Parts: sequence; structure tokens; C-alpha cells
Amino acid sequence: ADTGLKKDTISVFPVTDYLLGQLKLIENLPVTPLRINEQQGSIDSVWIKREDVKNFAKPFLKPFIDSASLNKYYEGSSFLDQTLNAVTFSYTLLPGTPDSINLKEINVYIKPQTNEVDRIYLVKEDGGAQQQLTWKSGKWFSIRTIKGTNVQEEKVKWNFDERNSDE
Repeated sequence: ADTGLKKDTISVFPVTDYLLGQLKLIENLPVTPLRINEQQGSIDSVWIKREDVKNFAKPFLKPFIDSASLNKYYEGSSFLDQTLNAVTFSYTLLPGTPDSINLKEINVYIKPQTNEVDRIYLVKEDGGAQQQLTWKSGKWFSIRTIKGTNVQEEKVKWNFDERNSDE
């Protein structure tokens, strides 16, 4: 039976392997990460242990994002976005993908000058809630959860260099 799924020529970027590498780097940095929680206009922040960063990053690590496990479900495209000065790899779900795949969107932004990952943006939907996951390489990550009119954002930051903040 034809499910409508097909393979595209652009393989899914190995997002999970990349993020595991970022987490390993954070564990070895001489810095105390800051966790910032924002909900309905209220902001709360607390310093956390480097080894706890991985716990807060769990939504980024499931499902395992690589071409072997996800290529059959996503169609990939790439383009040079001059407003962001980035090459964008964008992956969207193919028609006929099982509902159990809650990762709706994968975007990887690469700096064209250095070919380094600048940012990763993921969108997940589960039980009426949407999660927008953003990872700014070498600096911070955020998890924004939207359920109805309730918006909650949790951010973990480990690079405090204001000259190079690029929020």
C-alpha cells in the first residue's frame, strides 16, 4: 500500500548527535549555567549545575533526530536566507506520516562563512500543546510551551558574553 511517504534528497541533519556534543562541551565549561523560567509575565531565574543542563534539554533529545530513523517521514529543502545570513535546512512532515510522530518541524541554520551550526529550531505538538525548541549554538537553549493562551518559556543560558550575545 502506498502511504504517500517518500525519500527526499536532503537527508535529515543529525540534530541529536550535534546536541549531545554541545551538552558534552557545556559539562566541561568553567561556568555556572542560568535557568530562566517565564510564565504569564513572571520571570524566575536560578543558577544550576552544569551536569543538570542535560535534564533540562531532554525535549531536544527525543525523538532521536537523524537520517536513519526519520528520513522516510520528512521532506527536506535548503536555501540561503540572506536576512539571517544562514543556510537553512528545513524539514517538514510528509503526508501520511503516523500521528505518533509529534516532531512537526526541524530547522537547522548554518553560518555560510564557517559551515558551523548557528541555531536549531524544532516544533513538537503533543496533547493540544505546542513546544517550540530553540538551541543557539554555544550560548543558550529555550523551550517555549504554548497551550491555549498559556505560554511558558524556560531558557538555559551558559554564555554570558554581551559583545557576542545575539539573542
